[in-house]
Amino acid sequence: MTKKLVLVLLLLVCLPLALVAWAGVWLARHEQELVHQRFRELLTGKLEDTDQIVARFFERSQRECLQLTALETLDPSRLRDIVRSEPRVAQLFILESDGRLLHPPLDGPLNKAEQDFLQRSGPFLLDKDLIRAASSPSDSSTSGDGSPTAGEAKQGQPSLREQVSSHSASSHGWYVWYWGRGLNLVFWRRAESGHVVGIELDRSRWMADLIAELPATAVAGEVPRWQSRIRLVDSNAKPVYEWGEFEPRSDTLPFVEMPLSAPLTSWRLQYFVADEKLISISKSSTYFNVFSGLSAVAICLAGLAVYFYRESSRELREAATRVNFVNQVSHELRTPLTNIRLYADLLETDLGAIDPIEIRKPRERLGVIIAESQRLSRLIGNVLTFARQQRGQVSLIRKSGQMDAVVGAVIRQFEPTMTQKGIEVRFHGGASDPVQFDADALEQILVNLFSNVEKYAATGKLMEVSTRQAGDRTTIDIADQGPGITVAQREKVFQPFYRASDCLEGAAGAGIGLSIARNLARMHGGDVDLLDTDVGATFRVDLLTPKADGGSQ
Repeated sequence: MTKKLVLVLLLLVCLPLALVAWAGVWLARHEQELVHQRFRELLTGKLEDTDQIVARFFERSQRECLQLTALETLDPSRLRDIVRSEPRVAQLFILESDGRLLHPPLDGPLNKAEQDFLQRSGPFLLDKDLIRAASSPSDSSTSGDGSPTAGEAKQGQPSLREQVSSHSASSHGWYVWYWGRGLNLVFWRRAESGHVVGIELDRSRWMADLIAELPATAVAGEVPRWQSRIRLVDSNAKPVYEWGEFEPRSDTLPFVEMPLSAPLTSWRLQYFVADEKLISISKSSTYFNVFSGLSAVAICLAGLAVYFYRESSRELREAATRVNFVNQVSHELRTPLTNIRLYADLLETDLGAIDPIEIRKPRERLGVIIAESQRLSRLIGNVLTFARQQRGQVSLIRKSGQMDAVVGAVIRQFEPTMTQKGIEVRFHGGASDPVQFDADALEQILVNLFSNVEKYAATGKLMEVSTRQAGDRTTIDIADQGPGITVAQREKVFQPFYRASDCLEGAAGAGIGLSIARNLARMHGGDVDLLDTDVGATFRVDLLTPKADGGSQ
C-alpha cells in the first residue's frame, strides 16, 4: 500500500472523529447550560411553592383580621378587651376619615401598651400616611412613594405602604413600616361609617406562626442527591428562617432567589445549592455519554479503515499481478512477432526476383502481414513503455542526430498503411540541425500521434507534418483534416485509458498512446498539446533539444 493511500485512510478516520469529538464537546457544554437552566427552573418552582405557603398564611390572617375589625361599637373598653383576648393583636386603633386618631385617645388615659404603640406608630399616624394609603384608588400591592432598600429602612420612619385587598383598594389592606427590630405589619379596614379600623399584628407572634407553616427540611425526598438550603431573609438581608442540610459560606451567592408576595415584598427567598456536586455529577454523566459515543464512532471508523485497507491491498495485488501478466505476455509476444517481421522482410526480398505480374497478389498479402505486424509491434511497445513509466523505470538516452531524419523515417513506416487508406502525407522539414535527443523516445511519440491520424482522421485524407527549430527548442506539428476533438475532450484524451468512443467496431487501441507521448515529451523538457483549430486536430510536440557539438547555429 502506498503512503498516499495510508494517509487517505488516516484522514478518513481522524477527520470524522475530530468533527464528532468537537460536536460532542459542544453538545456537552450546552447540555451543562441546559442542566443548570432546568435545575434553576426546578428550584425556582420550589421557591414559588414556598411563596404560595406564605401567601395562603396571609390570606388566612386577612380573613381573621376582617372578623376582628367588624366592630359593632367603638367603646374603648370593648376595644381594649379585644386586644387583651387576642394574642396575635399588639394594638387596635381607629382613625377618623380625615386621619385624626380616635383610639387610643391622645388626650385620654392610656395603658402601657397604648403608650408604646403611640410612640412607635406616631410618625405614620401623625403625618396621615396610613389614611392616604387607605384612600388610594390603586389596587396594586404597593402605592405611592417607592420601596426603601434595606439601608433606607430606618427605625421609626414609615416605608412603602403595601396593600393586599380581596375586594377594592379602599376597603381594606396591609400597611408595612419599619421600627425596632425591623418590619411591622398593620391590617386596616374602612368601615361603612368612614372610620378606618386598624390592627397592629404582634411581630413575634405572626413571625412564629409564619415559620411554623414553612417546611422543616429542604425538599426532602425530592432532590435527594444534592445538598441544599432555603433561606428567608428580611429587607436587611438578615436570615429570618432557614432550613436544609447545606451550610453555605458567608460569601456564597444563592443559586436562585425571588421576592415574597405582598405584604412581605421586601423579604426574599434564597435557594443555596452545593454547586460543585451539581456540576460534577452532570459533567460525569455528560462526558461519559460523549466518550461512549466517540468510542463507538472510533470503532466503526477503524473497522471501515481496516476493511478498505484489506480491499485496497487485495486490489493492488491483483492489479500488480495483472500488470506483470501483461508485461510477461507482451515480452513473450515480441519474440514471435520479431520473427514474423524478419521472415516477412526476407520473403519480400525473395519475391523481388520473380516476375512482378505473377507475384502481385502475394505481395499485397505480404504487405498486409508486414503492416499488421508493425502495428502490433507498436501496440506492444506502448504497453511495455506504459508499464515502465508506472514503475518509474523509463529513462532517456540523448544522442546527437537530426530530428528531420527521424521524422522522415517514421513517416516512411506509415506510408503503406496511409496510402492504403488514401491519406496524403505532406512533410515540411525545418529541423535539420544536429541536436541532442533520444531518437527512440521521439520515434514512439511520433508513432502514437501518426497512429491517431491513421485510426481516427482517415476521412480527412491528409496529414501534414512540419518541424522547426528555434534556439534550443524543436517544435513538431502534426495536423489532420479529420472530425477533430471536442473542447470537453481536449484534456481527457491525454489521460491513460481514455477513449473518445468505446465502440468495439471503431478504431482499435488501449487509450494509452497520447499519455505515453506526453510523458516522453515532458521528460525531454517539453510537452504535447492540442492546438485550437477550425478543422481537424493539430498536435504540437515541443522538445528541449540542446545543440550538438559542431552543429550549425
